[in-house]
Amino acid sequence: MHNELLVIDDADLHLSILCKIAQQVGFTTTGAHSVAEATELLRERTFDCVTLDLSLGDQSGIEILKLLSEMKSRIPVIVISASGDEVREETVRIGNFLNLNVRVPIPKPIHLAALRKALTQVAVETERQKLATVAD
Repeated sequence: MHNELLVIDDADLHLSILCKIAQQVGFTTTGAHSVAEATELLRERTFDCVTLDLSLGDQSGIEILKLLSEMKSRIPVIVISASGDEVREETVRIGNFLNLNVRVPIPKPIHLAALRKALTQVAVETERQKLATVAD
């Protein structure tokens, strides 16, 4: 059973790296380069996790958090951004305020071991939830 990950990043290189690492830990990945593209995908499909860059061209990743809140989504969101520590931490607080499942943010340049660890943790949790649902 593969977990589905939506990778939202407007930089092709970062998107490629994120997808490759996620695939190594067992995710099937879909990439989105913009808020509009990510919004369309989130409305059409179900994902088990989202990685989110905060700077998406002329829009902010916060728009995705607002959308997930409107959708009453509880899927894990991993913020991966070159923004400063304060901005990343404020984003987590906003996500918590919106009742989202926002995880500890990861700074850019991406620390690959931290990314692997975060994605592996989400994959394990998701598999447990899926197994519990099947058992019910």
